[in-house]
Amino acid sequence: MAAALRFLSKLNESKDLVEFRCNYSDYTPRVKAVIGATYSEVSMSVARILNLQLIPQVSHASTAEILSDKVRFPSFLRTVPSDSYQTKAMAQLIHKSGWNWIGIIATDDDFGRLAVESFGLQAMANNVCIAFKEMLPAYLSDSTIHGKINQALEKIVKETRVNVIVVFLRQFHVMRLFRKAIERNINKTWIASDNWSAAVKISTLPNISRLGKVVGFTFKSGNMSSFHEFLSNLHSTPAGNNTFLREYTMLMSSCAHIKDQDLSKCVSNYSIEKLIQNHTRTSSHVWREEFLIANIEPGFIHSTMLAVHAIANAVRNQCRNRNCKDPYAFAPWELLEELKEIRFTDNEREVYFDSHGDINTGYDVLLWKEIDGRMVITNMAEYDLEKDDFIFADEEDEIEFMNLKNVQSKCSKKCSPGQVKKVSASPHTCCYECISCPENYYTNQSGEE
Repeated sequence: MAAALRFLSKLNESKDLVEFRCNYSDYTPRVKAVIGATYSEVSMSVARILNLQLIPQVSHASTAEILSDKVRFPSFLRTVPSDSYQTKAMAQLIHKSGWNWIGIIATDDDFGRLAVESFGLQAMANNVCIAFKEMLPAYLSDSTIHGKINQALEKIVKETRVNVIVVFLRQFHVMRLFRKAIERNINKTWIASDNWSAAVKISTLPNISRLGKVVGFTFKSGNMSSFHEFLSNLHSTPAGNNTFLREYTMLMSSCAHIKDQDLSKCVSNYSIEKLIQNHTRTSSHVWREEFLIANIEPGFIHSTMLAVHAIANAVRNQCRNRNCKDPYAFAPWELLEELKEIRFTDNEREVYFDSHGDINTGYDVLLWKEIDGRMVITNMAEYDLEKDDFIFADEEDEIEFMNLKNVQSKCSKKCSPGQVKKVSASPHTCCYECISCPENYYTNQSGEE
């Protein structure tokens, strides 16, 4: 929030103050546009401040459905789809896999509550019932976090018919949850939201394969070659005020004695505080660019690149007939209007913001697979938003998708021929009893009402 206020302060002023005026028509803030934030709650708070000057804010990862509301967030744009599409895709996958009795774990904040609400509507439309919802505190510093995680795991163990869990959590929540689940040998199928589906630091947790399957959704990625080249040349860049580079060089120095295949485990065991306490020197020759490239999340990188390209194209258009060496050449609101109309090409595909300020790129569907004793995050399918369907690159991927049906997660077994469904005491339509047909009645099909 402090940074957002600094953005709003007047250009060429030494103090970080926002002037109070009745008329801001001739007021020029320090920045013309902002990229971020990652978390939806942060983007909401920042957007309310930037709205005052109509400074365009382009997020690469904030997916809360409410941010599509242009009355509340007129200057907010994003290069990823809203959660309404993700929850629809999740419900479709669950329905196609033959599951109808699932659990949910989410954070008790705007992100988690909105995602659960959206998923609940999509689940209902696909005849999927929610057996339980467990909400975890938004912050790990919350004194109840350990108890809530244990409570969620107890619920999973108790509900033996639930074998599929949808997880709307931050990466640090998932780390805590999974470490405890591994200790308790809980084996389920986990549906991962875009927040953590491609997180290598989670997929490399010790004994992660004990947890069962992980199927996730992540933002559509693109050509990463230019970014890989950028990472390869980072070692020649002075760290200076770059916190990321300082932390990375400290990590590599601390784990310099570790072989490549064990490097992820070493890195995951270090906290930033531990690094700072134990670090005495930075070894510039310890870089391991392959590790850096292997640990990026392509969907997040691609959506960030789209945000940069969108703003760059909009600035270029604004500067065609103006002297943009002059910082007063155009106002933020003019750039915002340009962004709304901008169209550019990415990997031979036209990209633009829709009427809600979203770029609907679609999703990659990921499957975590154990290969040679290591968990590898692989692409299994693509979810096309317009077609509302899954697209497979080859037959092998489609077979893997179909094999998800081997997991059973239903409230009641299918009734056999000669039986009919009888509504049980449960309030859920997915739960019923199978009873024999009344005298003089018969059915030769299974699953009859």
